Amino acid sequence: MKSYIQSVRTNWSKAWEESAFRWKFVSALLVFMLFPWKADDYFQWIQMREGMLIQDIILAHIPAFNVSYPIFSIIYCSVIYLLIRLIPHPNTFLWFAWAFNLETLIRLSCIYLIPLNPPINLVDLHDPLAEIFIYGENLAITKDLFFSGHTATMVFVCFFLPKNQEKKWAYVLTLILMALLLVQHVHYTMDVIAAPIVTIGAIYLVKKWLKI
Repeated sequence: MKSYIQSVRTNWSKAWEESAFRWKFVSALLVFMLFPWKADDYFQWIQMREGMLIQDIILAHIPAFNVSYPIFSIIYCSVIYLLIRLIPHPNTFLWFAWAFNLETLIRLSCIYLIPLNPPINLVDLHDPLAEIFIYGENLAITKDLFFSGHTATMVFVCFFLPKNQEKKWAYVLTLILMALLLVQHVHYTMDVIAAPIVTIGAIYLVKKWLKI
């Protein structure tokens, strides 16, 4: 633990000496802070909007169950572990932060451009943190569908964990999560399939911009 803290202090002190790093890191934080500021109104509007209902052949053959606890256990534990692994590496953390921002902007745009009604037999999924910081506590959000933000989050975990053994466990957890989202019927199949493609694209676009 002591060596971990020392590594964080040393690496961040060195990175902070570079003006380019400071500018990119602070701007990443500012962009990130915009999301909870406006997200509540945005998603309340999305929820009131009428959308298309997709005939999902795969979902039609999956019984709907409430698996909220396993879903959030996987996501929260994985994200906390990823942040612990990333914090000692400021440049990689910066890459992750901007990639997350870009992925979120793309996702918000896709939700706007592709209005969808929730799948049949949806079982409400209550994310305690998202309800506080993103969705608000007014109207339950079920139409933030294309693409799956939960799946995208796990793709970040898979990509940015440094060791192969860690990545293997993350791949397994991601596949389990994708299956659980379908079991709960909170996403269409296309939502969970599209998420990795878009997220990987965002990661490499940011890599090219940051010249990492």
